[in-house]
Amino acid sequence: MAKSDIVIIGSGLGGLEVALTMAKAGRHVIVLERQHQPGGCMQSYRRGRLSLDTGLHYVGGLEDDGQLQDAFLSLGLMELPWMRMDGSCFEEIHIGGRVFRWPQGIREFINAMKEYFPHEHKGLDMYGDLLASTDELWMQRTNAWDYLTSIISDSLLIQVLSAPAMCKMELTKETLPLFTFVHGTTPFIQSSWRLAGDGNMLVNRLVEQIRDLGGEVLTDKEVVLLQEGNSGITSAVCADGSIYEAGLFVSDAHPSVTCSLVGESALMKRIFRRRMSTQPNTSGIFTLHLQLRSGSLTYFNHNKVVLAGDNCWNAAVAGDLAVNGIMISARVPSKGEHVVNVDILTPMHWEVVADYAGSKLFHRPKAYRETKSEVARRCLALAETAIPGIGDMVVKSWTSTPLTYCDYNHTPEGSAFGFRKDYASPMMTIVSPRTQIPNLMMTGQSLMLHGLHGVTMTAAYTCQEINKYIISE
Repeated sequence: MAKSDIVIIGSGLGGLEVALTMAKAGRHVIVLERQHQPGGCMQSYRRGRLSLDTGLHYVGGLEDDGQLQDAFLSLGLMELPWMRMDGSCFEEIHIGGRVFRWPQGIREFINAMKEYFPHEHKGLDMYGDLLASTDELWMQRTNAWDYLTSIISDSLLIQVLSAPAMCKMELTKETLPLFTFVHGTTPFIQSSWRLAGDGNMLVNRLVEQIRDLGGEVLTDKEVVLLQEGNSGITSAVCADGSIYEAGLFVSDAHPSVTCSLVGESALMKRIFRRRMSTQPNTSGIFTLHLQLRSGSLTYFNHNKVVLAGDNCWNAAVAGDLAVNGIMISARVPSKGEHVVNVDILTPMHWEVVADYAGSKLFHRPKAYRETKSEVARRCLALAETAIPGIGDMVVKSWTSTPLTYCDYNHTPEGSAFGFRKDYASPMMTIVSPRTQIPNLMMTGQSLMLHGLHGVTMTAAYTCQEINKYIISE
């Protein structure tokens, strides 16, 4: 039986950031990860000589005074080889045969959009003010789609402004809060960066620092039970029989998974458990990883976002397998100017793969493999409209679906962004890290915001609540 100050369940980005922050504060931390490799959605996996990313493609807000720079400096992540994307065009939007280029910087971005849409100057000025807004409470209670359509009348412009968010959040007209939309958009416009390497560089940097400070990051440690005493959780029990005691526990797992680990509880009320377990989840992501023929494609220092029609809202892949839009991201070459591998992403609903849940990894049914192949074919066909001839450049390809996320990351319904945020339910737009069990906290993207930026903000939020708990004790 091992004892520590804080046990953290899950080694996703949020769990590792909380662990490092608390280790820097002098606490002994133990991180328990169910998989063989830490990192969650940030980790990379190898296929032959290639390292393929699962969740990290680019990040925003690392410029001087940027929204993420201070956090990354304190976490030792600014030392990684970040490369700024093209200042004049970090996003290239393809809609209906037209191309719209996004420059970095809010003012530069708004001015560029005015060149494309000169009749929308007033609405774009309002949108620029929105991106720079710090008055956020009203945004939490405002529907993103309704607000955009209230200030902008040109439907094409709305799609241009929305398209890059397609693979950063679930673009649902009915529920998406303006708060979520703005925070998932603004940092990238301020500045966008790629890592000259794979996501494991970020994960390994966090893990190394935790261990240097005396903490532990243990893999193949699946927590199956959080044992409860009279006043809180006393220990985490793993599938291999090992037990870890601590004064405080932090779960980086999905909130519904966290509740299931507690089992019967005298402290956690049923209404809280039901709310955490029944909240709708966002859609997942289908990813097509491509290995390209050597020297066949010159590196492009921007993303290409391609819509099949004229709408990226409510447009995730569903039962008809239609691919409505994709994001194309190129890995920074380790040498030379040619791309070695490219990722193509598109949102996908759980219903597409739900029938295959429970099947074993690497032994999926033929129908599942055929579904993946068809979606991959459609993604590649759409990519051809932005990169003619890319299909002939492909040497090998690999795919992942929401089912992959479900199995590897223990994410309900393979959700890529955690809980579905709803402007009409403010209580669920920002979920407290505290549970009803005093010494059990949560972190991760279901609580506040999605993605690397959102998870980092949420980790800081969790650490604030941890410090309040420690002081009160």
